[in-house]
Amino acid sequence: METLHVGICEDDKQERIRLLEMVTSSVEKVTVEAFESAEELLDAFYPGKFDLVILDIFMKEMTGVEALEKIRKNDGRTVAAFATTSQDFALESYRLHAARYLEKPVKEEEIRDLMQEVLQKKLLEPHYEIVSRGEKERIPFDRILFVEQKGKNLVVHLDDKREFLTRGKLDEEEPKFPSSRFLRCHKSFLVNLAKIRGINRELNTFVMEDGQNVHIHRQGFFASKRAYEQYLFSIAEGWKEQGKEE
Repeated sequence: METLHVGICEDDKQERIRLLEMVTSSVEKVTVEAFESAEELLDAFYPGKFDLVILDIFMKEMTGVEALEKIRKNDGRTVAAFATTSQDFALESYRLHAARYLEKPVKEEEIRDLMQEVLQKKLLEPHYEIVSRGEKERIPFDRILFVEQKGKNLVVHLDDKREFLTRGKLDEEEPKFPSSRFLRCHKSFLVNLAKIRGINRELNTFVMEDGQNVHIHRQGFFASKRAYEQYLFSIAEGWKEQGKEE
């Protein structure tokens, strides 16, 4: 059973405890962190930390809506739900892609349904599965910047600056990655084409969105460059087709 990671942001102590108890009992494996304010949540938050965040809208300083606005600037993936006594922010909920708008007092069956929805989303998400530090990890492909061979280990670099170390050989693991998105640009590097932001010809590297450089094999430089350009072209064509449909 997959573990779900949930953050609860609620300034009322009794309601916070109640939500925590309902979330904990709703699925077999779950970790929960509870926060008294939006500021506390944002201090602890990074993209990928939680599968779900449940936010009270009306809090003493920053509202739940304002907190989710800040989260959405860097993270469009985490499932979010608002818990509130008012319907006044239903449109804001839709704009910020909140999965649910839960009226207080929140019902147990609503929490169970929400948790099952998040669990199914996580299970169906295309991912790379590894064991790192004795723990099984499911890493969404679109969170990976690149994979690097270091000796007998692989280092999986994520877009939130986290790194996972696992035993393995890139030659054996490469087929597990979608070839439409990932390019073997060097014997020691497998790069996510969607995370590239440029090419440094002097260093012979791809420049990733976080500024890191990924080496390109010198003999394969032009083939790698062409593969990246073809990927960008396919993305542009997709946008054009979407525009026609709209």
